[in-house]
Amino acid sequence: MDIRVGDLVRSFDFSHLREEQGRNACYVEGVVQEIVSASGCNRYKIRCTRRIVAGEVEERDIGKEYFPPVNGTPTVFGGLTSFVEKIGE
Repeated sequence: MDIRVGDLVRSFDFSHLREEQGRNACYVEGVVQEIVSASGCNRYKIRCTRRIVAGEVEERDIGKEYFPPVNGTPTVFGGLTSFVEKIGE
């Protein structure tokens, strides 16, 4: 799934935890502002509209920017990143 500037997305903090509710839910929701090169790879620049940590809303994080690697970026463990997904499709 191709993610583009302007898309509403959910970026999970952990690749093995993709729960949307409950104490294991940890993610950022927001709009992709641009794709930038940082820390040696391309990253989504996401402006947070909703932040969930351990299943609880973190109001203080709304408006902050997050920079997860673009899906398909090689990981240090030999896999590929896939932390970010479009919302509403």
